[in-house]
Amino acid sequence: MPEAIQSRSDQSSAITACELLSRLDPTHDWGSEAEVSLYLDRCQVDTPEDVVKRVWRELSTRRAQLPNVVDFGAGDGRFARYGSFGSYIGIEIDGWRCMKASLPRNARLIHSCVFNFVVDDANACVGNPPYVRNQDLPIGWRQSASQKLLDRCGVALSGLANAWQYFFLLSLISVKADGIVALVIPYEWVSRPSAKAIRDYIKKQGWAVTVYRLLDESFDRVLTTSSITIVDKADRLGAWSYFQQQADGSFIGCASVTTGSGSLVKYYKRGREENLTVRAKRGLSPGTQKLLTLSDAERARLGLQVKKDVVPCVTTLKHLPTEETHLDKATFEKFYVKAGKKCWLLQTDGKPSTRLQVYLDSVPLSERNTATCNSRDDWWRFTMPEIPDVLVATGFRGSHTKTVVNSFSVRAVGSVAGIYGLKRAERLKFAQRLGRKRVGDRVVSHSHGLRKLEINQLNSIIQSDAKRRVTNG
Repeated sequence: MPEAIQSRSDQSSAITACELLSRLDPTHDWGSEAEVSLYLDRCQVDTPEDVVKRVWRELSTRRAQLPNVVDFGAGDGRFARYGSFGSYIGIEIDGWRCMKASLPRNARLIHSCVFNFVVDDANACVGNPPYVRNQDLPIGWRQSASQKLLDRCGVALSGLANAWQYFFLLSLISVKADGIVALVIPYEWVSRPSAKAIRDYIKKQGWAVTVYRLLDESFDRVLTTSSITIVDKADRLGAWSYFQQQADGSFIGCASVTTGSGSLVKYYKRGREENLTVRAKRGLSPGTQKLLTLSDAERARLGLQVKKDVVPCVTTLKHLPTEETHLDKATFEKFYVKAGKKCWLLQTDGKPSTRLQVYLDSVPLSERNTATCNSRDDWWRFTMPEIPDVLVATGFRGSHTKTVVNSFSVRAVGSVAGIYGLKRAERLKFAQRLGRKRVGDRVVSHSHGLRKLEINQLNSIIQSDAKRRVTNG
């Protein structure tokens, strides 16, 4: 049964350690031990103190008093060490972090899953929800959390939603009608289709939103651009404002969600990609590139044979010179094989050879502990992807992405997307047109200056290109 947390203005006793709910393991029905372990391992990224202080600074400019504050995914309770509030309650799944926490007298931590509680009277919700990819979420956790959120607010999150989106929505429905939410979450929430349900929910309520995009250096281990996002329920004008942090720590206002001068590249509607004669598909996610793609030196050391045990692949176009228009055999040999890049994809959709099986059997569980690998009967078996006509780097710097005609039948893996459905005579001109498009200021920066084109943004560009060519005859 869910338990209710209610604000208590008369709280006087100091509680500086975790209130352990030892009668029930909060993870017992989430999934397998491997799934749960993977999720918990991905959860813990400590928030830098300067970011915590900045969150409280933004809150203090909007609220003179905060009688009670809640923090979902509280970690060691560091948000309780700053700011001014009557009481603070943090919920944390990691009991060890709870036990080690040092808290002020008016704060406490509870060891449990945040979705085991119903909170609806908080004045504010603060914190840094865990960044765990949807692929790494335990099935039991995701199903339970989704249903509880749907029951409470009628919002159904995308099946592609990452963990922080569940926490974000929970925060929104846990504060009062005039409450405020201040979270450290990925900046991508302002544009990604997977977060559309949350954006639509906020817009429907008419709440004001302010998003401060942080410098990429704010978090050492996080490979996505972070933000401090403020949702103020008391401000019903419905304005959305965007700010970009500068090197000196200050923020400047931005006219667009992209924080650049261009409008966001539209997303082609998910589920309608089959209507496109020419379409983009994401690169293969084999489960673990580290183990299932090899450099030529690794292949040779294992004694694996080309075409029998491995097939050519590319996981990046980053180092490929822009003047290269075709990835042919010579180009592949020079810039991938001899350059020591990951360039061989294991051939695992059939019966592995003795040599390949020896390698697969030698990999310890700890090195292949991913949600994708754990979900398979054979951790290494995947369906071999089709061969694309054109290869596109979905991650890029500057104004243009990188494109190349696939003349050597390589497979696209990871951040390299494939374009399919092109006639041979069309491929070079298509790649050149796509490579000339200035999209750098029309996409949301991913991290460390890296721009990222999502697959359905590519499909939108492809559709627009096809329409323009028909119009122009």
